[in-house]
Amino acid sequence: MTAPVLDTEKVGITRTLAEYLTGLEYGDIPADAAELLKIFTLEAVGHMVNAHAQPVSKLLVNYTRELGAARQASVIGSDLKTSVAEAAYVNGSLAHADELESYGTLPGTGLIPPIVAGLAAGEYRNSSGRDFITAVVAGIEMQGRLGMAGIGACDRGFMGISLVGVGAAAVTAGRLFGLDVKQMQNALGTALPLGNGSTRGCGSMAHVHEAGVPSRSGVFAAQLASQGFTSCEDYLDGANSWGMQYAGDTGKRPYNEAKLTDGLGDRLFLQFCGVSPKEYGSCGLTHQTIFGTIEIMRENGIGPDDIASIELIVPPWADRIASYREPESGEQAKFSIRQGVAGLLVGGIPELPYTHAFTDDAARDPRYVEARRRVTLTVIEGGSNVRGFADQTVVATLADGRMITKVVPSLEAVSHTLEMRIAMFRNTVKRLGGRADQLIDVVMNLENHSVPEIAALAEVSE
Repeated sequence: MTAPVLDTEKVGITRTLAEYLTGLEYGDIPADAAELLKIFTLEAVGHMVNAHAQPVSKLLVNYTRELGAARQASVIGSDLKTSVAEAAYVNGSLAHADELESYGTLPGTGLIPPIVAGLAAGEYRNSSGRDFITAVVAGIEMQGRLGMAGIGACDRGFMGISLVGVGAAAVTAGRLFGLDVKQMQNALGTALPLGNGSTRGCGSMAHVHEAGVPSRSGVFAAQLASQGFTSCEDYLDGANSWGMQYAGDTGKRPYNEAKLTDGLGDRLFLQFCGVSPKEYGSCGLTHQTIFGTIEIMRENGIGPDDIASIELIVPPWADRIASYREPESGEQAKFSIRQGVAGLLVGGIPELPYTHAFTDDAARDPRYVEARRRVTLTVIEGGSNVRGFADQTVVATLADGRMITKVVPSLEAVSHTLEMRIAMFRNTVKRLGGRADQLIDVVMNLENHSVPEIAALAEVSE
């Protein structure tokens, strides 16, 4: 698609985006972006399949089953079908339950809402793989631009994936429902006021709603818009717009409206945003210290018994989000910097993805409790308390008295080969048995397949 000629003063920001996002075609998407989307989709499906053992997942699947809603789309990893919007909700929650979703330094790198919206709406509409890819890439572009423009909202306690994912889900589902430009504006005007979320949900079951609720709200908004529902058609323009309400015009990172359209059509957000897969089933802000500890063990050929103690030095933002010093549940363990490292002192260098430390049993297990006593947390005084992945430091004191220090910057630049990611996927979908390879083939060649094929291969009878 040719980059649009922008005259937002005359046309408006909301309409400019709606025109671009509804006009994007499969042929406009560079091959590297399409390949990235396919592997992230495969991983998200794996996380949904894997999550069914989690207490929060069982609760939400039972809730959905009891609703008895119209059988329109699948709850991935089960034999349950429900309405399109409810499928997006429970699948979004499942995809986030094991904390293995994609992440990065910007809001908009959490790809669950557009992917699960695309799976639910695409199954219902019997969409082709090409239409799915185009719709999800459009949704990611929407949420990425919102994230760049309104990152300051996260400094005020809003949860990034909730804040921007609702727009992504609306655009993705809107594409698959065939919305025209005006309907897409109405879908955005309906969906965006419903986004927000709070970082205060971290450490409880409510954290899964960071992905589940915006997925449902976006699909719901697109469904209504397809039937003629109207809303504020220019919610991204003028006084009291989306960004002014959530990010505001003060603080260290005020709302930057220009980011919504700057460079639109030149390069996709998915190509430059630094989005990464997770190797560890915990909050992204716990990952640098886990990585640093593993590197110290690997580089020095040492095991858990060789380490007397570990000090973790982190910025205030990390401690603000992953704040649990003595977790009492799996949900708290996922948001405990100390627990992530303590698990390595119990089990050594783990198979990936690393999840064994982030369960109810592990949080209370005497072995993990004892290991936590060997891990201290130091918060950098005067460090930045705004959203970001500043350097974190691991200082290991060995049993022989040596001290080893590892400074770990943001992990977004850490490379993952396709083979590594496929291997991690296989480790998450052991429930599927031999169908795992079929699912890999379908998703990684999705341009030649359809969305319902994904749901069928991921079905597990319960």
